[in-house]
Amino acid sequence: MKAIRYYGKRDIRFEEIPVPLCEPGGLLVRVESCAICGTDVKAWLVGDPRIPEGQVIGHEFVGRIVEVGSDVAGWAAGERVTMATSLSCGACGWCRSGFTNRCETLKPISRVYPGAFAEYIAIPPAGVTGGNTVKVPATMGEMAALAEPLSCVINAQMLAGVKRGDTVVVIGFGPMGALHVETARANGAVCIIATVRSDPRRRLAELFGLDAVIASGATDPVVEVMRLSGGEGVDVVIATAPSAAAQEQAFAMVRKGGMVNLFAGLPRGSSELKIDSRLIHYRELFVSGGSDSAPRHVRQAVELLAHGMISEKIITHRFPLERFFDGLAVMEKREGLKVLIKPGE
Repeated sequence: MKAIRYYGKRDIRFEEIPVPLCEPGGLLVRVESCAICGTDVKAWLVGDPRIPEGQVIGHEFVGRIVEVGSDVAGWAAGERVTMATSLSCGACGWCRSGFTNRCETLKPISRVYPGAFAEYIAIPPAGVTGGNTVKVPATMGEMAALAEPLSCVINAQMLAGVKRGDTVVVIGFGPMGALHVETARANGAVCIIATVRSDPRRRLAELFGLDAVIASGATDPVVEVMRLSGGEGVDVVIATAPSAAAQEQAFAMVRKGGMVNLFAGLPRGSSELKIDSRLIHYRELFVSGGSDSAPRHVRQAVELLAHGMISEKIITHRFPLERFFDGLAVMEKREGLKVLIKPGE
């Protein structure tokens, strides 16, 4: 089969490899669509020591089961599936309490296990018994490939407490920023503001019916958010831009008793923030993170997608597997939002 394999910084290759075997207890899935994640772009640009040389990458996928391993019940060939792609131990305290994404021994698809930028992916037994594999309605199309990244957004907004009636600022309007906007709307936010630096992304943001789009390269976003909120600040600020300066700005945008969610991870060695602690103290602010997701979040994501709560405009580009590098270039240049790779085309 054809596959995309990682070998190091600026060394990702399109290769022919054998179709993976369906293990006893596992599933073999024909990949329909797999979206390029920001982590894939980072692996290309700066490398990722957590990915073994020669590993098939890609983890935001939807596909159809073509083979069911022995000793597997409740699954059938022809069913469509997606995954919570960080496989946990299932035994530690975090796993037993349902926070499997906090497990200390996570084994992610596309790192420990081969990924889905390929014609087929073998779901290991742990991905079945751990509840990571999630069924997708037959009527749902390619949007199902967004269930995994959407699940990470759902997890973060649950931690941030986004609720009906809130005013929410999303800092950054990349693919994850767009998913945060749509999820905040689904959670009942009545006013949603995005700040965005690049002109192409600003033009995309203007297609999503936001209450305001702030061009942060031309306007001080803190000043503008405070103006739009009548000087009080907003209920929740979600920082999706991987920038320390952007995350620092979030604390000056939120109202008294409000929440700052630091969704984007910053590079190791460049992750320290300079924060005015008086803001946290006198405004009684709350701070949350948001890392990865658990199977229950993926199931919630499938429900949101199935009910049409997430705009299809988030998918801006589609390429066959042979044109993976064209898709990578779109992501690197920030010319679109979600880019789908479709191995069957």
